Amino acid sequence: MHRSKATTLKIVETLTEEQLVMLKELEQEAFGAHGGIDEWVLVPLARHGCIVLFQEEGDSRPVGVCELMRDFRQPDKAYVYGYYVRVDKKGLGYGYAFLESLLVQLREDGFTKVCLTVGPENVGAVALYQKAGFQIIETRIAEYGSGHDRYYMEKTL
Repeated sequence: MHRSKATTLKIVETLTEEQLVMLKELEQEAFGAHGGIDEWVLVPLARHGCIVLFQEEGDSRPVGVCELMRDFRQPDKAYVYGYYVRVDKKGLGYGYAFLESLLVQLREDGFTKVCLTVGPENVGAVALYQKAGFQIIETRIAEYGSGHDRYYMEKTL
């Protein structure tokens, strides 16, 4: 781990045009054509869901981003819609530090469970989530169409 500067969570409720452009670029960098979201999803998530930025002191761009939704069927459960660390910050311990901070915040906000889906081929992300205490509940075959299977993972807070 090479992190040395202070990091904080920042919840954004509205996005400036600059933030919108930056987040769209980070989304494309993290997820590519099959998963990166644009302004038509980012704006409603900021206003009606939750976008959490993991900021490092002295860096204008977030080190990590998490998009969250509340589960309408279980209002005490949060769904991680998207979670990533900037490409240039991977492998330095930010992913776990961000996830741990996020889980503390969710617990403080009254959530009792958190869930997400992740591609089984994304072994780094699966290992990160398991290290943080998430368990694979099921494999959802063709969740996003043919060839796009997902692990559904949960953690009790």
